[in-house]
Amino acid sequence: MSAIMFKLKCITNMHVGSGDVNYNLIDNEVERDPVTEYPMIHASGVKGALREYFSRNAELAGDVDDIFGCDTQGKTSPGKLKFLEANMLAVPARASKGESAYYLISTENALNTYAEYRSLFWEEKQKKQTEIRSKEQWAEERGIEGIDLSISTMLLEEEIHIVSEEEFRSISLPVIARNKLENGISKNVWYEEIVPHQSVFYFIVMSNDTPQERELLKKFKSAVDNQVIQFGANASIGYGLCKVTVAEE
Repeated sequence: MSAIMFKLKCITNMHVGSGDVNYNLIDNEVERDPVTEYPMIHASGVKGALREYFSRNAELAGDVDDIFGCDTQGKTSPGKLKFLEANMLAVPARASKGESAYYLISTENALNTYAEYRSLFWEEKQKKQTEIRSKEQWAEERGIEGIDLSISTMLLEEEIHIVSEEEFRSISLPVIARNKLENGISKNVWYEEIVPHQSVFYFIVMSNDTPQERELLKKFKSAVDNQVIQFGANASIGYGLCKVTVAEE
């Protein structure tokens, strides 16, 4: 099995909806991992966004059926590449002290999941060296006075500060009010949860170890590396623009 890990960094705010009906203040919530409740993008959403990107590019459209599969005349043919979900690595939190306007924060659980994926697919490689150092910096968000960011680590070329699970869960994702207009008249205000820009995710694409599929994975990598691709809803208002780069292969 061949595999490539991709880093996905949000350039703009992103909303990948859970599709759940709820009667809370937030009408549209983001997708979350059913175990950790961290923000995520299900594998079907990752695959769908990438398929749309390929389909809209004349130079790439010829590989769509091979990579993603097709359904013609009632017969379904699976794609030759396999897509895993995009897991959250870190999200930004506003800073009230320190050197930056915001800091990327994560938890040991999230970083351990990342490490497990790396060991599963790239066990023969030495682990990347991580830089850990003490800092006295603080982040604040939605009524929290301060979170001590005492440990930081470099992963995927991002400085990520580790906070406790309790502190991480106490920080809410931003909620934006949306207004439905009819003929310029407001008819309904509703609220949508978003993943803020600068958030970092990662996902893995795999292929079988046949020459044809390895070559297809190589072509896929070349097509998406260092490209801006739209994920999730609200593309017309600029949501979900993300830069995709190769993190591990």
